[in-house]
Amino acid sequence: MSILSLRRINKKYGQAKVFAVNEVSFDVEEGEILALVGESGSGKTTLLRLIAGLEHPDDGTISLAGQVIVQGKESVPPHDRKVGMVFQDYALFPHLTILENVTFGIAKSKGNPEQLAKDTLKLVGLTEDFKKYPHQLSGGQQQRVALARAIAPNPRILLMDEPFSNLDAMLKDQVREEIRQIIKKTGITAIFVTHDTKDALSTADRIAILHKGYLQQIDIPKNLYETPVNPYVANFFGKRNELLATPSEDGFYTSFGFITDLEAKKYKRQVKLLFRPEHGEVVQREGQQLSGKIVKVSYFGSHQLVKISDDEGFRVTIRTNPGRIFDEVERTFFYLWKYDIEEAF
Repeated sequence: MSILSLRRINKKYGQAKVFAVNEVSFDVEEGEILALVGESGSGKTTLLRLIAGLEHPDDGTISLAGQVIVQGKESVPPHDRKVGMVFQDYALFPHLTILENVTFGIAKSKGNPEQLAKDTLKLVGLTEDFKKYPHQLSGGQQQRVALARAIAPNPRILLMDEPFSNLDAMLKDQVREEIRQIIKKTGITAIFVTHDTKDALSTADRIAILHKGYLQQIDIPKNLYETPVNPYVANFFGKRNELLATPSEDGFYTSFGFITDLEAKKYKRQVKLLFRPEHGEVVQREGQQLSGKIVKVSYFGSHQLVKISDDEGFRVTIRTNPGRIFDEVERTFFYLWKYDIEEAF
C-alpha cells in the first residue's frame, strides 16, 4: 500500500535555466526503504527537501498517508507533516545530553517523554550513559542519536540525507546493516539520499536513480543492475563493456575474435555487445572464442580486473579471481557467458 505519492513534481531555483527536479513521479510503499541516488546536481537532495516541506515545488502534488500535503501553491507546514528528518551532519544540540536531544522533540507528547526517549535510544542500540554529550560519542553513535530523535515522535515517514557519508570505511558496512535492521524493526517507511552505490544496494529495498533532475528508473537493485532502462543507469553501478560486433548467420565477428551465437542472424547491421566485467572469464588455453593483450591488472583483494586490448588498442575489462597471476603485455584468451545485444546505429 502506497504511503507517499509524488506526481509531476517540478522545481527550479531562482533564475536557473534548468529544473533541479523535472516531472518526477513515483510512489513509496508503506514500510519500504527507498534510496534516492545520483551524482551532484541530480536533484536527489532537492526532492528530499520537497517531501520534508523545506522547499516548495513549482508544480505537482505530494500526498502522504492519504493526505494531500502539497498541491499548487498550498502546502502543509513541515511540523504538521509528521515527517522525521536525519540531516547529513546529524544537527545534534551540542549543549544537550543525548537523552535531552531525543526528549527535545517529544517534550509535549502524551505520557512520559523521558521514558519514551530512553526506550527509543535503547531501540537504536544506545543502552547506557544517557548523560553523555554528542562530542563524547563516535560518529556511528551520533548518527544513532539523530535517528532516535527522528523516530521518537513516531513519524509517518523517515527522511535521511547522506546518512553514511560521515562514517569511515571500517564502520560503514556495520552501521548500514544496523540502521536497516532498526528501521525494519520499527516498521517506519524511510527514504534516504546517497551518492554511494554501496549504501543504496546494501540498505534499500528499491532505488530511484536521478540524473539532471529527471527520474531515470526506480526498481529493486537486481533489476537496476541486470536490466537497466538506459546506458546512464547501466553505468551507474559500474561500467559495462561495449564491444562492436558484425553479425553473421552463426555468430558475431569482433575485434577480439568470433563469438558463436545463432541470435546473430536476427540482425542485419552492426551491433554492440554489452557486458559487465563479471560476465566474462579469462582462460589459460587457446581455442577459446576471444583473445587479446593484457595491458593492465588491478588487484582489489576479493577480485582482479584485467584490461585486455585488441590489435587497435580498444579495451575491455574482465573480472577474475584474486589468485591468478598475470603478466602485462602477455596474450590471453577469454570468453563471454552473458551479454546484451543492442543495435549500434
